[in-house]
Amino acid sequence: MSTPHLVSPAEYLPRDTADVVRTVRNSRDHSRPLTVHGGDPAADGGLDLPDQQTVVSLRRMNAIVDLNLGRRTVRVQAGARLSDIDRRLAAHGLGLPVVGDHRDITAGGFASVGGVSTASHRHGLFIDQIADLEYVDTDGRIGTCGRTHHTERFHRILGAGGRAGIITALTLDAVQVDKDNTWLSTDSHRFLDFDSFVDYAYAEVCRPRDAVLQVGRWVDTAPLKVSRPVGAGQVQLGTVRFGQWSSLYPTAPTRSLRARREVGSRARKSLGAIASATPGKAGMPVRNAAAGAVMFTPKVLTLRDAEYLADTVISSSERGAAYRVGVFAPLSNYTSVFYRLHDLFNGHRERTGCFTVISAMTYGVRSAHLRAESAAHSLPATDHGLITFTCRLRPQALPSEQLRDIVTGIEEICRSENSMRYESVD
Repeated sequence: MSTPHLVSPAEYLPRDTADVVRTVRNSRDHSRPLTVHGGDPAADGGLDLPDQQTVVSLRRMNAIVDLNLGRRTVRVQAGARLSDIDRRLAAHGLGLPVVGDHRDITAGGFASVGGVSTASHRHGLFIDQIADLEYVDTDGRIGTCGRTHHTERFHRILGAGGRAGIITALTLDAVQVDKDNTWLSTDSHRFLDFDSFVDYAYAEVCRPRDAVLQVGRWVDTAPLKVSRPVGAGQVQLGTVRFGQWSSLYPTAPTRSLRARREVGSRARKSLGAIASATPGKAGMPVRNAAAGAVMFTPKVLTLRDAEYLADTVISSSERGAAYRVGVFAPLSNYTSVFYRLHDLFNGHRERTGCFTVISAMTYGVRSAHLRAESAAHSLPATDHGLITFTCRLRPQALPSEQLRDIVTGIEEICRSENSMRYESVD
């Protein structure tokens, strides 16, 4: 009988479901809270957990168990990375329809939060692609559920963030696609005012036409204070406010397009590497440039490039403390939710200076699971737009009472606008 490998007093690395069962039961018997990690711990120095907390890291449970080409399904352990699964499927002309925007996201981690991508206007959530799953509940018992058996339990576990049980294995649907040879051309529209950006985003979310991917991004910076080169005091520069909507459509590859893609891909990877290696204020211009590389989608790229566009720069351009929130807004209330969230964060910034950069990302979500979830909460069973805000924090500028006010404001917006919070992978 194997036992979970103990890495530290707090972290266990199970190799199979039986190991997870023993870890859960041991944690329960000793009244130790459980935290589940799908992949590697954060790279900033470890887990930093309370002494009495147990962490179950599933990164050794990363096997691709079975591939059924006839049914176009793949059975994987929860710690398997989506990028590795996708590569395995690619050898057979298949791929996952919904993947995260960086390569380290695991199947179990993505399933536990629902999982969205820039393809969600076509394919819905990641959990819409799950046929069945295996899990270990809070009492250490193994169970299975799926679309056609124990469906209530199935929907309760999916998107629950691990609170309803630890997902240990999943069966995923695949689609026929060649991501390395599916070429996309970007139709981009840029905006200098928020009203025009929201109006255009709403129109595209409602009518995506045959876009393979879609995404809108908005950036709104606080006034920049710069020390005078001579004498005392500071100079205050203006704000930067701009947005871009990108719809990506299939295109035929040419020699010129292939060359442009290769140059652009190398430039983004180099920029991300430099930004990651340049700490402190000296690296700020490079990190801002890296953020711009995510903001402005390249003119031409492959489907796989597009899915992982943010991967090479996401950790560098988003370095630093931030408050993040995602909201699924029904299309009928999409613009109202967008304005109210923006006004909430901008109002706190103007009053207290707690935020520097306020950025937003948005795209459509047509999900059977989300429509069913809405109906279960007595909300309209409709399609949605995902609106996420990332607000950069000034050090020590967001006291707990102000954070409570922000959370209360978001809850009120969701309640009054028939919207739902999205707990994303961070």
